[in-house]
Amino acid sequence: MHSCVQFITTPTADTDGTAILLDAGKKRYLFGNIHEGLQRACIQRNVRLAKTTDIFITGRTEWKNVGGLFGIILNLADANASAIQSAKEQAEKKAKANTEDTSRLADARARKKAKDEDGRAEVFREAGLDPQEWLGGPEDSTDATKTSSNLTVHGGKNLTHTIATARRFIFRHNMSVDFEEHVQTDRSSSVGDGRDPDWKDETIQVWKLPIDPTNCDRSPTSLRKRSFDEYSVELTLPPQQEDGPPKASPIPLDSEAQFDEQRRSVVARMLNSTPSVDALTEMPLVRAPKGVPVWVRNEATKKLERYSRPEDGTIPQINVFIRRPWPGARVEHLPPTKPSQTATSYIVRLHPQRGKFQPEKARSLNVHCLVYRALQHGVTVKSRDGATVTPDMVLAPSRPGGGFAMVDLPSADYITELLSRPEWKMPRIMDGLQAIIWNLGPDVATNPSLRTFFHQHRTIKHVVTAPDMSPNNITFDSSTALTVRLNQIDSKRYPIPYYDNRSYSNPQSVDRNDASYSTPHIATRGFQLQLEPSLQVQMDRSQSNEFFDTETLLKSTPKEVLEHAQRARDDIESEKLEEDLFSHDLPSGDAEIICLGTGSSNPSKYRNVSATLLRVPGSGSYLFDCGEGTLGQLRRLYTASEMEELFWDLKAIWISHLHADHHLGTASVIKAWSEATHGTDTVQVNEEHSEGHSSDPIQSLQRKKVLFLFSESQMIQWLKEYSSVEDFGYDRLVAIRTYPEHVFKGYTKMEWGNIPVGFNTKDAPMNDFMQEKTGITNLVTCRVSHCLGAQAVSVTFPTGFKFSYSGDCRPSKYFVDIGRGSTVLVHEATFDDEMQGDAEAKRHSTMGEAIGVAQAMDAQRLVLTHFSQRYQKIAQIAAPDDSNVKYEDVEAASEGEGDNGMAEDLDPLGSAINFGHHASPPRAPNKTSPFRNRYIKNDLKVAIAFDFLRVRVGEIAYLEQLTPVLQEMFKILEKDGKAKTKDDHDELAQKTKEGKAAISDGRTELDTNAEKKEEREACKRQLGEGSDRSGYRSGEDEVSRQATATHG
Repeated sequence: MHSCVQFITTPTADTDGTAILLDAGKKRYLFGNIHEGLQRACIQRNVRLAKTTDIFITGRTEWKNVGGLFGIILNLADANASAIQSAKEQAEKKAKANTEDTSRLADARARKKAKDEDGRAEVFREAGLDPQEWLGGPEDSTDATKTSSNLTVHGGKNLTHTIATARRFIFRHNMSVDFEEHVQTDRSSSVGDGRDPDWKDETIQVWKLPIDPTNCDRSPTSLRKRSFDEYSVELTLPPQQEDGPPKASPIPLDSEAQFDEQRRSVVARMLNSTPSVDALTEMPLVRAPKGVPVWVRNEATKKLERYSRPEDGTIPQINVFIRRPWPGARVEHLPPTKPSQTATSYIVRLHPQRGKFQPEKARSLNVHCLVYRALQHGVTVKSRDGATVTPDMVLAPSRPGGGFAMVDLPSADYITELLSRPEWKMPRIMDGLQAIIWNLGPDVATNPSLRTFFHQHRTIKHVVTAPDMSPNNITFDSSTALTVRLNQIDSKRYPIPYYDNRSYSNPQSVDRNDASYSTPHIATRGFQLQLEPSLQVQMDRSQSNEFFDTETLLKSTPKEVLEHAQRARDDIESEKLEEDLFSHDLPSGDAEIICLGTGSSNPSKYRNVSATLLRVPGSGSYLFDCGEGTLGQLRRLYTASEMEELFWDLKAIWISHLHADHHLGTASVIKAWSEATHGTDTVQVNEEHSEGHSSDPIQSLQRKKVLFLFSESQMIQWLKEYSSVEDFGYDRLVAIRTYPEHVFKGYTKMEWGNIPVGFNTKDAPMNDFMQEKTGITNLVTCRVSHCLGAQAVSVTFPTGFKFSYSGDCRPSKYFVDIGRGSTVLVHEATFDDEMQGDAEAKRHSTMGEAIGVAQAMDAQRLVLTHFSQRYQKIAQIAAPDDSNVKYEDVEAASEGEGDNGMAEDLDPLGSAINFGHHASPPRAPNKTSPFRNRYIKNDLKVAIAFDFLRVRVGEIAYLEQLTPVLQEMFKILEKDGKAKTKDDHDELAQKTKEGKAAISDGRTELDTNAEKKEEREACKRQLGEGSDRSGYRSGEDEVSRQATATHG
């Protein structure tokens, strides 16, 4: 059996840790840190996770180790759904073919098959075997439509709680996921030469090593302050309950086992349940959760109408309707928990390898060839003489299975506890252990105790990954290569990402036979450890693993692309004076837009998911959406000192909606901000005020460095729940809920905990405070048609600069209203104009629609982003015409689901309405700008964004002029790529032809081998003269295969 450990990621700027894949033939296992960006790294390296049944998470349960788990689970669920659908289609084809084959020949085949099976069954009975078990093979007894959907995730405490916090935005059908959490156990029971494995299947055995730091306080600690209702809510919901929300019932406060069971119930309802979307539930308004859309029934028309809560905060005694979410999302609160310092490691051993089957011994014992397979599987049989034949009589001696350990030490505080584990001295566990993979925190690898351990176990290969030792290689080659190409066209606005290929060790230069070797290997991407049939240290040859080389890539750019780019730059320079005059008409023309992720739905090789950074001199920096991997994108654009400067300048984060591709990077960004601005400071701001403990938030926050986060209530609830697992900086966050119920009045209702806040409140000191702390003068949101709670936003700054951001949505007339007169509009453009139907069905916008919204809004600049991952190049854009834009706001959207499976926030009344032209006329063009007077109908400048774009507002007009160059570049590169693909295909075809010829020659030679013929004749004699051998073909083939293995 061939078994291999492949390194998918090592610590770099955009991958926080180490993840490896154990490929054991029929099954695969994922070990290590399931960090942000892992799914994208698998796509980049073409690592397929389809056969993965178990994930073993190392280290502590914190975001850097589990932030990518949500995407991996969804990826496996979708792959499983595709496999099930494919199996069903194949089964239907087979059933159809069987139905159509009704001829007499089919009847004859059936009779012949039954006769053959009777003969084979008699052979198995004589050998003492159950024919039902061995007749036809295990494959024949399985239902092709039954594809396994089980996944088990192993890790430390709080793993299930972490997944359960995502119940409002992670859900799938028919995906059974189990979570196994490991805690520190009493090791006094470990006696003799070892202990039983903590987990095993038919392929591997696993011993779990939970490690606590030496300074860990194991006494119970206080939990976050929670209301009594949070402790007493019942989480286990009935399968179907359509007559109202789940009823609460008290649970014991000290029942941790019951808490765990409740968390598991929530996760099961997230991934293995049937949604109950579109079921409206009637309840008193006082019981309706804040921020959830509600409807009332019009007494006259008997139709449902959207209801807006009174501005004065009063709650009328009326009944309202709310939409029921997915079953998991119906759980309002989770049981309490606290951060865990336990770091988990693993020792993994393959099962002992059964010896090779020896057919000559089986023949000498007069064993029928049909039962060879049973002996190979370790089953005792009877010979044709009635004698008992055991597997050891026909198998070569077995040998111990290989194995490795995956050790995760976040800091030096864990070393003493790890090295004192008794497992390192247990022969049953250590005999055959071939390698230890060390995933180390900063400054851990140089610890003297660890070095001593390396030397004591110098016959074992030690492989180390650590942020201060592993080279900062490029992880996403395709995206970086695209950026380098764009840099050749526009070096100012497309900087080359930072990376460092320096390596501390070359694994290939090590003498593998040197038993005294104790210096660890430094793993990089593509590093492999072959475990079976023998240990080998190697690099993955299945694809190119050369480190990213900018110089080589620059030289490979076609000359005609560079010439075209130079001509365009010359043309721009000739109009520079006039363009400068136009740019001076823009407020905050030096404000910079940085596109960190421009793709939609899932990350791809070329585009990361949504994130846009806005930097306004004199005001601050602002992050609009924060998809998975956003922090890594920032680290590729900025040096360490620049990152610290950026975090001190960061004032606010806006999250448009609760889809995974828009917010799963938020926790890591907040933690990095907290560490940069506060270090180990434990100052808390949210604990005081989010529960209404202080009546004067202005005075409390006046001297503190805080970060504002604006979003809908469920996003803030998710962050709050996760803060019970890890201190990532939530207590230094001012998390403000936005309620876009007063769009036409030019302001948005906001709350910080129980305290009303905002920019246009009746409280003048509050307005001044918010403007001073955030650097902005107003922030207005509106609901848009995409998913539950989706909002668009428009932000105004003291200079008059107005920035509008759509998030994901269909064109919205409300958004046009709040964003009217925007200096810059960043709008999603998921589909090109030829895919209008897809845009409407999935509640996104086309490029032409985005341009139409910008014209209706009378925006001066437009940046298009959030492209479907099908578009590596620039999609075609139709001529913009805002009069034909089909606006769809939440009151008018038809029912359906968003692209991520999130239930829609929809009006149950109607279908989409074409509002035609924008509701009110656009503002008049600025008469003071001669450039705008000359280009009244073309004054909107449009830029198409790629990842790592950095453009100042005043330079967007330049960027637009380069769009034709980009289109030409992609056309040329695509042409060259097709030519290269054809050459590669021809080369592969030639190799295949040569390979087939070699195989044919080998078969000819084998067929002339007298011994092989003798093997086959012996099987024929066993099957009996005059018998219909067709029914015994599998036995004859078995002998043939054994002969091939013996003599080939």
